[in-house]
Amino acid sequence: MKNLIHPRGYFNPLVSLLFLMVFLCSQAADAAAADNPPFPANPELTDYLAWATGHNPAVAGAAGRMDALRHRAEGVGALPDLRFGWGEMIVPVETRVGPQQRVFSLSQSIPWFGTLGLKETVATKRADAAAEAVRGHLFQVRHRIRAAWFNLEYLQGEIAIINGNLALARQAEASTRSSYESGVGSFGDVLAAQIDVEQLAVQLTGLRDRIKPVTAGLNLAAGLESGHPTPVTSAGGLENLGFDLPPDTVLWTMLDDNNPELAALRMEQEGRRHGVELAGKAGYPGLTFGVDYIMTGPALMEGVADSGKDPVIARLGFSIPLWGGKAGAEKKTSAGYLAAASADLTDARLRLNANFESALYDWREAGRNAELYGGVLRDSGRQALEVTAARYRSGQASYIDLVTARKTLLGLELAHLRAVTDRSNALNDLATLLGITLDGLRMYETESANQ
Repeated sequence: MKNLIHPRGYFNPLVSLLFLMVFLCSQAADAAAADNPPFPANPELTDYLAWATGHNPAVAGAAGRMDALRHRAEGVGALPDLRFGWGEMIVPVETRVGPQQRVFSLSQSIPWFGTLGLKETVATKRADAAAEAVRGHLFQVRHRIRAAWFNLEYLQGEIAIINGNLALARQAEASTRSSYESGVGSFGDVLAAQIDVEQLAVQLTGLRDRIKPVTAGLNLAAGLESGHPTPVTSAGGLENLGFDLPPDTVLWTMLDDNNPELAALRMEQEGRRHGVELAGKAGYPGLTFGVDYIMTGPALMEGVADSGKDPVIARLGFSIPLWGGKAGAEKKTSAGYLAAASADLTDARLRLNANFESALYDWREAGRNAELYGGVLRDSGRQALEVTAARYRSGQASYIDLVTARKTLLGLELAHLRAVTDRSNALNDLATLLGITLDGLRMYETESANQ
């Protein structure tokens, strides 16, 4: 220990250095943690969406391919490499001014005018298409996250409804048993109550068991490792997605303008169109500029003018495309790729239009069902249950009538929950097809209402 202390009582410089290194390492660790914060313990849907942006492997892979194509586009527009040559005369060639000993050459090839620019344009369009593919991957990942979250919210809502019904069924079962023991009720009511309790209990167990795979799907979509706890969804979150959509004409325009797949295919088509123009230059010659420097020794005879003078030769060469079949094949190949890209774009537009029509129908149908089951029918079911319960207490209705009324209300509540979930999933599909966030659609509704 005394070796660490200076004889005069000060710390040894080595100890000070060690403390400084520990401090710097801790600062670096804190900075790294700030740049990459841990996933929240009680996450919301927005936390999963934000996490997926930087951690989902599919998005990261697409971004890597986009970066590779970006860098490639930077290189294809550059001139070919400068060529340097060195030749050694095995048997020196004797000339009047002396023996030629070795040759140095420098040459630069230049493609036909505009060729490099077109190559760079084609590569840039492919990189732009890859960028749209990254955006498409991100929208698909967010779509899967929202779908898993909505299903989890539906599942937790269904568990709450079934759990409430189970509590009522257990109270009823205890009441029927008490009535039977007192000689007022029947044993059939007891059996019916017990069957009702068991059915609800088994259903509740199955729903709770389903929580784990739904949570696993949510974690997978966000790029999270397994083992993260199940989040508690916000109550009524599905109901908040019941806003109106913009007019259909606006939605169709948004689909054509913003859909990532269509945008990527348009970029691909544009790149192929420039590729046809590039192939048209395959029949033009290329140029090569060069300089040769020949090292020459002194002449054998004295007094020779320019003895030992090194000659310098300027060269200009052409690559002559004599065989037209090669250039013609390139043109036909590029034209075929352009036709294929155009057909792919048309096919994608038709397919996405059909998917969009289906999603619009699902949105409207789910909205109608949500309004139906969440309004008059559910209110009528509650009133029917109250009336049946009063009639049962007065002996005018059987216990089976009471169970039937409660199951009817249960079915209406679950149907309403299913409808608002279907509406949320349809909205999720629409937003993904449109290439816009749900908040973006909500903002459009708000802006339209303020105008």
